[in-house]
Amino acid sequence: MTHDSPHPELLPAAELNLCLARAFLAHHTGVTLEETRGPLLDDLHNLTEALPELDDEHLAALDIALAALTDTQQLILGYSRLFLTPPAPAPLNLGAYLDGGLMARSVTHMETLYRRHGLERDPAFRDLPDHLSLNLQWLAWVYSAALEAREAGANATPALTDAVAMLRDVTLPALAGIRRKVVQADGDTTTRPWRLLVELTQSHLQWQLARLEPRVPGPVEAASPAPERPDASVAMARFEASEAPRETLICRACGEAFESDPVMAEIRRRLAAAGVSADHLAVCPRCRDGRDDAAVMRPPGAGLKARQR
Repeated sequence: MTHDSPHPELLPAAELNLCLARAFLAHHTGVTLEETRGPLLDDLHNLTEALPELDDEHLAALDIALAALTDTQQLILGYSRLFLTPPAPAPLNLGAYLDGGLMARSVTHMETLYRRHGLERDPAFRDLPDHLSLNLQWLAWVYSAALEAREAGANATPALTDAVAMLRDVTLPALAGIRRKVVQADGDTTTRPWRLLVELTQSHLQWQLARLEPRVPGPVEAASPAPERPDASVAMARFEASEAPRETLICRACGEAFESDPVMAEIRRRLAAAGVSADHLAVCPRCRDGRDDAAVMRPPGAGLKARQR
C-alpha cells in the first residue's frame, strides 16, 4: 500500500475484521483460550496505532475478562450462552434484528452485495449468509479490493459505496441489537469477554462508517430498500414470541428425548426452509445449561480461515 493512499486505515481495518470474524466463529474454528489471550490480543494491541477506536481502556478490560477464565471450555460456554444455545439471547444472524426472522428481506440484499463483489457463500459454511462473521469477512474483502483498485489507478468508489451501504443499513443497525441483547444477558465471567468483543466490533465499524461516508461522492443507495422496516427491538421481540409448534427431539449430547420450546422449533423450521442443517439445535435444556459436558455441543459454522498464523 502506498503511503499517499487516501484510505490508509482500510488495510488494518480489514485485518481487524478478519480477526473478529474468526473469533465469532469460535465453536467451529476451534478458537482456544490460549489463542484468544495470545494472538488475538496481540493483534488488537498492534493495531491500536492505526485504529484509534481500539482504546487502551477497552483492551485492558478485555485482558482482564480473558484472564478471569480458567480454560477454553469456559470461553466456549460463554459463547454458547449468548449466541448459540436455543433460545439464545443474542443470535449472530443480523437479519433477526432487522426483519424479526431468519432468511427475510435483508438477507437477500446482503447476498446481492456479496455477489456483486464476486463472493459466494462457501458450501462448508453451515450457517445463514447473514451471520456476523461472514459479514465481517465480506467487509474485509471489499476494503482490500478498494485499496488494490486505488493502487492500480482504478476506481475504488463502487467498492467503498457498497461498504458504506452495508455498514449503514445492515451491519451497524443489527450490531446495535446484538449489543443490547448481550449487555442484558452478560451475567458472569464466561460471557464478559464476548460482550467486550461485541462492543469493540460495534465501535470499530461505527468509526469506519464515519471515516468512509464523507469520502464517497453523491448519495449512497440503501443496501436494503424495504419500505417499512420494523424497529430492531420490535422485530426481535416478534421473533422471540414465535409460536411454532413444539417438537420431540433426541439430544445430540446425551441421547435423551426432550420437547423443544416454540422458539427453537421456529428456528429449526426456518433453517430447514433455507436448506441449512438444524442438527446443532438438538440439545436438551439439561445439557445446554452445562450440567452435562458442554464441549460436545457443535454450532453451525464455516470452513473459512479468517486469521491464519
